[in-house]
Amino acid sequence: MPIREVGGRICIVRLELHPDEIPDLLVRHADNYPGAHELESAGLALIETGFQPEASADFVQRVCRWGGGDRQMGRVRDNNSPDEVSLALSEGVALARGGEVAKGVDRIRRLRNLGQSFASKQIRFLEPTRAVILDSVIRSGLGYAETATGYAEFLSDCQMILISARGSGQLGKTQAAGLRVCDIEAAIFAKLQGY
Repeated sequence: MPIREVGGRICIVRLELHPDEIPDLLVRHADNYPGAHELESAGLALIETGFQPEASADFVQRVCRWGGGDRQMGRVRDNNSPDEVSLALSEGVALARGGEVAKGVDRIRRLRNLGQSFASKQIRFLEPTRAVILDSVIRSGLGYAETATGYAEFLSDCQMILISARGSGQLGKTQAAGLRVCDIEAAIFAKLQGY
């Protein structure tokens, strides 16, 4: 692994991401995980309609299916009422919009049988400009903990990468302006997966 000195510290670099490779990584991620735009639209509609209970429960199932969590879908639905799901999602979004995204993930994670990885998937599709997904691929590949603190650290790192990528001059103006923090996470995921 490459060793770098950053801010007077010696660091083991587990991943190098160049701004000019982000657009291609995003295309490959979309090819491997189609349907993200539809889920973002569904998340926006859910927020705009006030987190109706049945729609909230359906949304959680759709996100779990997108993320390959078929085994979670039935257990989450069976062990949480639609009202509980609605409340968790609405409170999670309120926390994220108040600048406490990690706490928003943690609030959604408290739904029975969901877990942190799938809770972060929920918030990502509800708040794509504020949130990222922290799943096992990123945790094991980069060493982030499966905790609210680990999520907050990863989100902060993605935000720093986003700022750097936008200011790098390696992306067109439209590309740079259109990048969101969730896109940085998706590019990192794609790079770690090697596709």
